[in-house]
Amino acid sequence: MVFAGFSVQVSVWNALNDAQTSTPRRRAPSPPLKPFPRPTADRPLLVIQNRCAIPAGAAARALLLLFSLAACRASDGPQQGVDGTIVIGVGAIPGSPGYDDVVRGVELATERLNAASALRFRSRTPKPGATGAVQIAQQLSADPEVIAVVGHPESGNTIEVLPVYADAEHGGANGVVAISPTASSPQLSGVSPWFFRVAPSDNDAARVTAQWALDSLSAKRAAIVYRNDSYGRDWADTFAKAFTSNGATVIAREPYLTGVVEWDAYAQLLARIRPDVVLFPGDANDALAFIRALKAHGVTAPFIGGDGVEQINQHADAIGARYVAFFRADRATSPEALWFLSHYRERFKRDPDMFAALSYDAAIVMGRTIINGARSRAALRIALEKIGNGAPSVDGVAGRIAFERNHDIKGRSVVIVRVDRVRGKTAAAADSTDTPDGGAD
Repeated sequence: MVFAGFSVQVSVWNALNDAQTSTPRRRAPSPPLKPFPRPTADRPLLVIQNRCAIPAGAAARALLLLFSLAACRASDGPQQGVDGTIVIGVGAIPGSPGYDDVVRGVELATERLNAASALRFRSRTPKPGATGAVQIAQQLSADPEVIAVVGHPESGNTIEVLPVYADAEHGGANGVVAISPTASSPQLSGVSPWFFRVAPSDNDAARVTAQWALDSLSAKRAAIVYRNDSYGRDWADTFAKAFTSNGATVIAREPYLTGVVEWDAYAQLLARIRPDVVLFPGDANDALAFIRALKAHGVTAPFIGGDGVEQINQHADAIGARYVAFFRADRATSPEALWFLSHYRERFKRDPDMFAALSYDAAIVMGRTIINGARSRAALRIALEKIGNGAPSVDGVAGRIAFERNHDIKGRSVVIVRVDRVRGKTAAAADSTDTPDGGAD
């Protein structure tokens, strides 16, 4: 986007994450910037590329102002495909964790919407060869047939693409709504008029997890090993504050970088200090490697992964471990949920995961709002803001869908689940592998 004649790039720096990305798959790093003041871990910077740097707090306010101005100038013309269909874009990187499930969720939502209305809906996935979040966002936002986007699933990628979806560079003339199924960073709350999400914030999830560890495990000493990016740091910070406010202690707080970590060293540390609980806000592959190292070194403290590690439930090594979830098939009982579960199981011969269920919810709230009359990008954004703020909520798979005034989801559940046995690729509904261990609404 353009701000005072400069090209703006958001860049959060930390001493240990110069080479780390927010997800395992990201585009190649940008060319090096000219020297600017080095930030600290708790004071990132917004970089005005090749020019200057300002504190992130001011950056967020500047970005929000730009996005708000852009929203006011958005086009309100009807948005349809050449054949009269309503097109919902899929904002996710092909081949990335959860991509197939996001696509499945959106496709089932379009089927549901087509059965409920004379309007015709269909999804649009990224073009072949698309490998970066920004590239995909540019494709979808420039596509005149796309009325809204489900995505992106990752917080880091979502933060990167918000200026594209807000079309801040052109004053919002072509802004497009993006509803993320699973991006949970607190930095995304209220950041753009064009952005909504249907997953709880990491702040909510971390607080629930800390309280559950205190109440259900009677834990007094916690070790936190976190992925050193915005997701891991936010989780670690909020968990630590909630955990220690009740008189407990965080005895280790260790960052890691995917691909450049010796898990045995972390396991040896925990074997020596003997925590009551291990918190791991990272991703599934790293969680599995860490769990194996912990077992090899005799660490028996309960392991709790963040919401990014759900796929550990497909591996026998993870039996006994716990993780945070925003959706549980065995807790989904609404008419919308029953329709979704029945069709998903029939087609894919397995239970849906969080990516599929919440992507369905993101697409279904878009579609229901479009059916009710919001037929343009600008009209859809305005109508979505009213859901839960004067307009009725919408039935979803993971619960009722309504938005806070900062576009966060209202009242979604956070559940701690335990891996009891491995989830097979063709497991029937009755063979759910994880047992709800606790949580809060």
